[in-house]
Amino acid sequence: MARSLHRTVAEQVRRLEEHPLTLSVRPPGGGEAVTVVLDGGTLAALLVARAVPFADLPAALDELAHGNPERFARARAAAATPAVGTFSTGLKESVACAEWVPGYAPSEVLEAGRRNFPDWPDAVLAQAPQLPFQHDVCRIWNVPDRTALQRVTTVSDVPALVISGTFDSKTGASWGAYAARTLSRSTVVRIPGIGHWGVPQSCCAQDVLASFLARPTAPDTTCVADLVPAPFTITPETETA
Repeated sequence: MARSLHRTVAEQVRRLEEHPLTLSVRPPGGGEAVTVVLDGGTLAALLVARAVPFADLPAALDELAHGNPERFARARAAAATPAVGTFSTGLKESVACAEWVPGYAPSEVLEAGRRNFPDWPDAVLAQAPQLPFQHDVCRIWNVPDRTALQRVTTVSDVPALVISGTFDSKTGASWGAYAARTLSRSTVVRIPGIGHWGVPQSCCAQDVLASFLARPTAPDTTCVADLVPAPFTITPETETA
C-alpha cells in the first residue's frame, strides 16, 4: 500500500475537522435512520473505541479517503444508539471526573496531543478521544478528586495475572508490563490481535484466566504462541493506491 495508514488518518482527521459530514444512516442493528456528524474528533474517537473492526480499518480508511464514509457513519450511528442497559453514563462520569480528568490540565492534554500527533489540528488534540469537553462536564458533575489515591503504586507479592491486547488503543499493551513491575509474582500475557476487554474477545485469554484461577503461580499460557492477528481486509482501490 503506497499510502501509509498514518498519513491517511492524519489527512482525514484534518479534512473532516475542516469540513464535517452530516449523514443519515441506519444503525448496524437496524431501526430508523439517525443523523450523525463525522468530524475530525469523531473519527479519532471511533478509532480509539475500535468502532470498526481492526481487520477492516485499512479498507474503511481507504474508502473514507475516496469519498465513501459508510463504515464510519454506521459505526457512529451504533455509538449514538446503544442498547438499553449496556452503558451507565453516570458511572462513567463519576470514574472519569474523580480519577482521570483532574490529573491533567487542558493545556497538558493539548501539549501531549501536539507531541504525539503534530500534523493534527489543535481543535481535535484539545479533546481526549472519547472524553470530549470533559473538563467542562466534570465541573458540573462535581465529584471529589481522587487522582492522588489512583496514582499510588501497588506493591504486592500476591499472584496476579495481567492480560493485554496488542491492538488495545485505550491502554496500550506496554502498560501491562509497566503495571506488573511492582507485582513480584505476576504473569504478564500479551494476546495478539485483540483490543480492550481482552478476555471476552479471546478463547485463549479465557483459557489462560481459567488456568490462573486453578494455579495462580503457574498459569498455562501456551496457547498464546499459536495466535496471530486476523489479516487486514483491503479494497481494490487500496491495492492500487
